[in-house]
Amino acid sequence: MKTFAEIYCEQTGLPPAKFGRVLLWRGLYPQARLLKPLLHLLGRDYFAADRDFVYGVGQLRRISDFASEAAEFHSHPANHSLLRRRLRLRVSARRLRRLVEEAFVEPPPGKN
Repeated sequence: MKTFAEIYCEQTGLPPAKFGRVLLWRGLYPQARLLKPLLHLLGRDYFAADRDFVYGVGQLRRISDFASEAAEFHSHPANHSLLRRRLRLRVSARRLRRLVEEAFVEPPPGKN
C-alpha cells in the first residue's frame, strides 16, 4: 500500500523531493504563511514541529491513522506557546486532514 506522500505526488505531479515543503506551505494558516519569513529570522527552527507533523502525515498508509498523528502534533511541547496556540502561527491539522482525505478517496469509475 502506498503512503500519502506517494499518492499525493502522483496525483499532483509533484516531485517527491518537494513534498514536505509544499505540504507544509499548504497546511499553514494564512497568518503563518504571511509571517513565515519573519519567524525564520528569530534564529531558531520555529517550524520543526510542523515539519515533523507533515513528515508523519506523509508516511500514512490509511486515513484512520491521521488521528494519532494529529494528537501527537497537538501535544508537542512547541505547540503550547501563545504564537502557535492562540495566533495559529503553525500548520492546521484540519487542512492537512482534508488533503489526506482527498488523496485517499478514489475517483468514481470513469473519472481517472
